Amino acid sequence: MHPILVDFGTHDLPLLGPTHLFLPTYGVLFATATLVAWWWFLRRARTLQVDPERAFNLTFYGLLAGLLGAKVTLLLLDWRHYLDHPADLLLSIRSAGVLLGGVAAGTVAFILYARRQGLPLFPLGDAIAAPLALAQSVGRLGCTAAGCCWGRALPDHPWWAIVFRDPVASAQTGVPLDVPLFPSQPLQALNDLAIAGVLTWLWRRRASLPEGAVFAWYLVLYGVTRAVLEHFRGDVARGVWFGGALSTSQILAGLAATAGIAMLAWGTLRRHREVRP
Repeated sequence: MHPILVDFGTHDLPLLGPTHLFLPTYGVLFATATLVAWWWFLRRARTLQVDPERAFNLTFYGLLAGLLGAKVTLLLLDWRHYLDHPADLLLSIRSAGVLLGGVAAGTVAFILYARRQGLPLFPLGDAIAAPLALAQSVGRLGCTAAGCCWGRALPDHPWWAIVFRDPVASAQTGVPLDVPLFPSQPLQALNDLAIAGVLTWLWRRRASLPEGAVFAWYLVLYGVTRAVLEHFRGDVARGVWFGGALSTSQILAGLAATAGIAMLAWGTLRRHREVRP
């Protein structure tokens, strides 16, 4: 695809020497996704009559924890490699890390800040569900441009296969060139966009649902579909277990879906108890 959006060429920089300067397409799309989701959530927070400053801080700390969590999860999964090649730690800055690890860390920070500030945790969780799914959808377009998270090689060459030919993409992510691959990145993007649509529909009907149900459905829908789509991934850098039967993301996705089901069951039970005469 097109991992470099704007190429500024190679320049001799002080201390760094000859350095290739460019604006990565993935970075631009990631920043765009973050800003759009942030704006959308803050608008929803206002409808919940949450103080704008505290809502802003809530998402800021959640995003910061998410970025750090995704990186740390990546390092933990491949700690042997980084222990043997410590210089690669600098190269890992270009990687977004493990998405589900970032979601988990961001969720913890979200909960802790909301509790400390006395904010309505479950309504705010419902508010952020659709923006989060939308951000993930746009982020997967960045994956498509960069070449990361590529799909399995296809024996034939179906019309819907995706083929990478940019050597920069291969150098940065390891994606094979001139090979028909399963379109895992754009398919995940469409999946996340569809989830965002369902969650938006649920948000508009939240009065008839237990608090926290919209976010719980996010965990269920994303967890189940991510676990299925992982079967069609061709990269193994994300970590595989049990002889390649499961990836790290599938394990985390299964935990997320299980947590979502538990939240739905708990919320339904709690609502029944509240309305019981």
